[in-house]
Amino acid sequence: MFVIWGVTDVRANAGIGFFYAVPIGLAAWWGGRRAAAIAVVGCAGLYVFGVLVLQSVPSFGATFAVRLVAFVAVAVLVSLLRERLTQLEHSAEELDDIRAALTPSTLPEIAGVDAAAAFVPSEFGLSGDFYLLTNGPDGSTVAIVGDVVGHGPEAARLATFVRARFAALAAGTSDPAELLMLANAALLDRAGGEQELVSAACLRFEAGGTGLSWATAGHPLPLRLPDLRQFDFGGTTFLLGADATLSLRRVDTSIEGEEGVVVFTDGATDVRREGRLLGLEGLARLLEPFARLPPAAMVSEAERAILEWTDEPIRDDLCLLALRPEAQLT
Repeated sequence: MFVIWGVTDVRANAGIGFFYAVPIGLAAWWGGRRAAAIAVVGCAGLYVFGVLVLQSVPSFGATFAVRLVAFVAVAVLVSLLRERLTQLEHSAEELDDIRAALTPSTLPEIAGVDAAAAFVPSEFGLSGDFYLLTNGPDGSTVAIVGDVVGHGPEAARLATFVRARFAALAAGTSDPAELLMLANAALLDRAGGEQELVSAACLRFEAGGTGLSWATAGHPLPLRLPDLRQFDFGGTTFLLGADATLSLRRVDTSIEGEEGVVVFTDGATDVRREGRLLGLEGLARLLEPFARLPPAAMVSEAERAILEWTDEPIRDDLCLLALRPEAQLT
């Protein structure tokens, strides 16, 4: 800088002095506010030294004040940008942790049930899909798939709350309808006047048997494997968090032979191709070639088939959970 200053015409030095903003900006980016402040003081001192020793400038006081303001402005702006990016990085790490908790890539091994899940986040990033596989107090297996209404970090945090409540409630009861109604009460207690809506399907596999009971709250009905027929409910349900008087009915059925269950969120049916919605019939058609595969292979092939079918980024989380009693696999 001194060499350039010394060999250039005094009229050019008015602009050259602003180049001190470069090391100030670098110091702010690499070291934060403290480094930026040190750089401002250092560069201001070098500028004054250059004026006094190398080449004077007219109206030194006003010239120096303008440059000092520019130096400080660069230091502040770059420091704020650095801090904001750091916050975003930490936020992204936090949200990644939340997503991993809501939709773990590896399900717990539970005796009696073979289960696997597939999850693909939407183009909007974090959303509110979640699933849970756990044991009930009677040795049964409880599986829950849910979807928070909304997108973004707030939806994900609500999903974290609901999933944790389901996990705690399942230690006391395995009745699907009761679990959903208890979660509904917990949602309403938490909301504090604000409406927070969640859809969910809850299934209970009888320990060591073929019995299956299930209930749903505003959620797509599960599909029976391998024929991919929707479970017969014979009524309507409402979202969790909508009504304190919510009353849900448990449906009892059985899983025979090679049968199993696949539960999904609406992101699996809402994908589009050339503006056309996949829908339930389209999902069943894509799943049909894989319906007799073990759950892990099935959900992997299903995920691939759905993503290959759509011609645009998915706008909602894609979530599938397949379950088959291990006794039926032997």
